[in-house]
Amino acid sequence: MAILTAGGIYKDESEHLAGGHFIAALTAQHTYEDVYIHTNFSSEEVRLTSDLKKVLQEHGVNTASAYDVSAPYGLITHDYFTGSSNIYDTFKAKAKYLTTVEKIILTTDIGERDFRCILNFARKNKIDTVIFTCGEYTPRSVHEDEMIYLENSGIPNYQYHINDIKQKLIDRDFISSEIAENRSIPKDKIHKSGKAVLQLLSLAVLLVIIFTVGFKLLETIDSDNSHVEANIDWELEVDHAECQTVEECTELGDQYLSELKEYVDLQDEPHIFFENRSRTTFINYSVKDYELAEREAVNPLPVDEEKNFIRMWDVFSYVFPHQYISDINEFRLFSDGEGNTSAYVSIERDGTVLAMDVRDNMHKATQYRNLIHEFGHIYSLPIEDFDASCQTTDMSCAKDGTIIADHKERFWSHYDETWHDNSDKSRPQLEGFYNNHVTDFFVPYQTTNVKEDYAITFMKFITEKIPSNSSQLRDVKVQSMYEDAALVAMRVDILKSFVQFEKERAT
Repeated sequence: MAILTAGGIYKDESEHLAGGHFIAALTAQHTYEDVYIHTNFSSEEVRLTSDLKKVLQEHGVNTASAYDVSAPYGLITHDYFTGSSNIYDTFKAKAKYLTTVEKIILTTDIGERDFRCILNFARKNKIDTVIFTCGEYTPRSVHEDEMIYLENSGIPNYQYHINDIKQKLIDRDFISSEIAENRSIPKDKIHKSGKAVLQLLSLAVLLVIIFTVGFKLLETIDSDNSHVEANIDWELEVDHAECQTVEECTELGDQYLSELKEYVDLQDEPHIFFENRSRTTFINYSVKDYELAEREAVNPLPVDEEKNFIRMWDVFSYVFPHQYISDINEFRLFSDGEGNTSAYVSIERDGTVLAMDVRDNMHKATQYRNLIHEFGHIYSLPIEDFDASCQTTDMSCAKDGTIIADHKERFWSHYDETWHDNSDKSRPQLEGFYNNHVTDFFVPYQTTNVKEDYAITFMKFITEKIPSNSSQLRDVKVQSMYEDAALVAMRVDILKSFVQFEKERAT
């Protein structure tokens, strides 16, 4: 039997290490089983990487299962962290060593895609899994009661919780309470020279000290973003038949969210296979009085039946307030392959097109999140909020005081203007921007531009409870939506409509 641990590697400004990778050494110290680690070692920080590998190997961790990436380690402070090397997707589900793995330990300081892939592998193979989190992100495919919360800071401070982690692993029968004396060491990783042995011993002592007392992180380092806070008036009156204040309506919305979970878990996420296909339109429908009217078949559907995709429009027109979707005059079924553009809206003076990818929307929870995301665009980008000289929702035409202009001013003004629209930037450029502002955004795609940032924030606002104890900018954006009484009321109505739709479908 073998144990796989997966955790990130971070450093403070003094180059002391932090992150979930510490759990690998802890595990190997308390078991005679083989212990593998999935992490991303930095090929740029040669000394740190070399020293860390030696320490892990000395404790019995097999580092051959990890990968080297050309990126620095993420930076960690009291207030924020950058992902850097940790966000690269390197997990290979067909790696030979995985055939011996019977237990997995995961932390949420690795890239979300690798996290999902490892979790999918564990579930598919019925492997006992423990998930530790410091609140860096909430995986959609994991229920909160499946995770062990060490803290909710959103900072990967796993080194501060070694004793708690150890006890949890003992309770789950992953490790022993006793030190594994004279355990086997990966043979190809041992350095036998006297000098190397002394270095390993000193590093091992250092690691034990870190495990025992942790290390002091730097005081707050000023980042390039100004400090932004949400100012929620929980007693603010709300114009709603079922609740009277922001606090009451927030709780009511959460109740509907819990009730909806009986039919669909909006955090559930299937494994995604990425395909590169040219964008193909299959069917266009004209929309009149919120109903599909004329049908134009352009190409045959590649998957499933047409009636199942028409149901997406049924959901959309049932759930979302008609006052905001009255300009939609076309509903389109298309695809550019799985894992690319899941949906889009095209908002112009002469009408709005809502388009859904047939391959990306066959899973109900994914479909509902995408519909909410696209409605977030429609709500925040009414054509009236843009200068009459513009036919589209180009940000350069946004009027002052509008939803999207205010969002840009509040949450994007501290970035250099060259990063306000990244639609045409390369993937490495986008990843670099995300790495440097990992606590500002939930996912890299959110950095595309202000519009996508708003839509993803809106989707989080609808589908999750308020992240009330976080000061990270990505969570403050969600919190800020609770400042608007009308938005809080809308959240109640949308979630209630989802519940009613599911109840009617079930009868």
